[in-house]
Amino acid sequence: MLGFVFTKRTPGVEQRRFEPDFTKIRCPKCEWRPAPQDRWFCAPGCYCEWNTFATAGVCPRCTKEWADTACLSCHEWSPHAEWYVPENS
Repeated sequence: MLGFVFTKRTPGVEQRRFEPDFTKIRCPKCEWRPAPQDRWFCAPGCYCEWNTFATAGVCPRCTKEWADTACLSCHEWSPHAEWYVPENS
């Protein structure tokens, strides 16, 4: 039997690239602020080198989602979501 798969797109919804506001990202432990040129490694994993905040904690090569992120300054780990400063702060 032959079948077809249809995908339905919601009209008026366009896909946008994730572009984080680096002025609103900081380490929850020491308040260090990463810059777009800072890099993390997917290890253990595929050893991809990338900016974890450019992809909201998801490795662009193997798609591993990092729930925690290590600070490049104080070397402490914190939940990735806690790095983003709330809009009202």
